[in-house]
Amino acid sequence: MAASAVVGALACQVDSYLRSFETTVVSCRPIENVRPSKPVKKSKLPAQSSDDIHYEVELKDTILFPEGGGQPSDHGVIVTSESELPVLAIRRALLTALHKVPKAIEPNTPVKLEIDWRRRFDHMQQHSGQHLISAILDQLAVPTLAWSLGEKVSYVELPRKLTEEEVIEVENRCNDVIREGIDIWVEVPDKGLVNKDKLPDDYDVERGILRVVHIGSLDANPCCGTHLKNTKEMGSIALLHQLPIRGSNSRLHFLIGDRVRAYARELNNLTRVLNSRLSCQTEEIEAKISRLDSQLRDSLKREKLWRADVVKSDAARVMDELKQEKKSYVYRADGAGLDYFNSLVAEIGNLEASSGVLVLASGAGKNGGALLLIGEGADKVASRLVGDGIIKSLRGGGKGAKWQGKISQWEKGEVEKLEDFFNRLEI
Repeated sequence: MAASAVVGALACQVDSYLRSFETTVVSCRPIENVRPSKPVKKSKLPAQSSDDIHYEVELKDTILFPEGGGQPSDHGVIVTSESELPVLAIRRALLTALHKVPKAIEPNTPVKLEIDWRRRFDHMQQHSGQHLISAILDQLAVPTLAWSLGEKVSYVELPRKLTEEEVIEVENRCNDVIREGIDIWVEVPDKGLVNKDKLPDDYDVERGILRVVHIGSLDANPCCGTHLKNTKEMGSIALLHQLPIRGSNSRLHFLIGDRVRAYARELNNLTRVLNSRLSCQTEEIEAKISRLDSQLRDSLKREKLWRADVVKSDAARVMDELKQEKKSYVYRADGAGLDYFNSLVAEIGNLEASSGVLVLASGAGKNGGALLLIGEGADKVASRLVGDGIIKSLRGGGKGAKWQGKISQWEKGEVEKLEDFFNRLEI
């Protein structure tokens, strides 16, 4: 069987508008999903065991783009006479496109490819739009250092932050070019004329295909991605916020085409929610939030003063109980937590060895809480409390005169059990 088409001359690169395609399987090999050596953060993807096996399929040609040049891989399906297999990813291995699928397909099997066109066209809008943005930035002597095509918002990384006036100017120029309807086309020139600085290290230049994407006479850049035919297909470009990165560099975020409309709908929905929650018109939102922020700051200041008064009152009671009974118990169900306890302990000061034991507990129900024991033999009291199973979800530790624990959940009756334990406690 003839070798497969090389990356650079794939059907998806020759004609980015193909939505279905008939081809033949060249090879298929199993790949094992190896369990990572370190635990990873929670993922939205379904869990897989180390025994899960997938397969990488090489096709004679493909309309599914393998990830590269900042552009994510396509999504699609491989249809055989017996099944329809989702393509989970496509990657480039040297000059070959490999399609990851959940089941094996025998070599020489004729198959039909179908692409997720909405995703592909979105990627074409973002990628061609990025070329346009970078071309206009070049006119301002601001080179593009890198770029990323995100799921919702993309960005170009620049050597400096643009002024607000520059952002508006670049956005206006881009949209002027879009309205002009300039053709976008791909050239395969002599390899000696192509800038190879940004080529992947493992790309075989001699056997591969080097492509240059043109936006009329405005821009010409080496690129392996899938692109639009005309700037009008971008619809519109919206430049968003900038974020600092790596010294003086800045990331300029952008939306292109259908994403602009989606963003407008999302913002409109959010604005309507704010209108309802804040009971104000759109033009009043900023002023309303400022007033609420000021009121919150005032409330926090008052709370701080009130808490200080409560701490002083509780500290006086605690000291009196410690003098009289060698023990004191404070329980707060209002979520005051460790901040309140630390303030209380600071107000009381260092307890003498003969002062007794102070038991501090907070929280209620499923929200859980905290437990803090201070004083002579605090660790021994905690050991008895844990041993008796008074609070099932209590976890903590300490030594000598201080023991601190976390309660993930207060079960029914546990607060009363803790109080009873304290009342029976002999120091």
